[in-house]
Amino acid sequence: MTEERRKSPRFPVEVPVRLTANGASFPGHLKDVCRDAVLVETHRALPVDAEVSVAMALPGTGGPLEVGGRVVRVGHGEGDAHRVAILFTNVTPAAETRIDFFIAQHE
Repeated sequence: MTEERRKSPRFPVEVPVRLTANGASFPGHLKDVCRDAVLVETHRALPVDAEVSVAMALPGTGGPLEVGGRVVRVGHGEGDAHRVAILFTNVTPAAETRIDFFIAQHE
């Protein structure tokens, strides 16, 4: 049995996202979200500890929002994609409220 290290439960979601790291912007696909992190699948390799910005539109939350984060884990996705776990480090109160609203809809 593996130990669960997440502080919050995660919820599956399938929406496009836009990641920005080191001045470069590129697409990804949100796989799941929790109160303090997201899992994104992307074809761009990112190193652990990279600072990133995640622009996403969670269904039912009123449009796009952007959060800052740090890559905490990288794994293999489908085909040649990478699954990147991003821990939030910079979330506005408005974005936090919208993420909480999305999660409340799925609990």
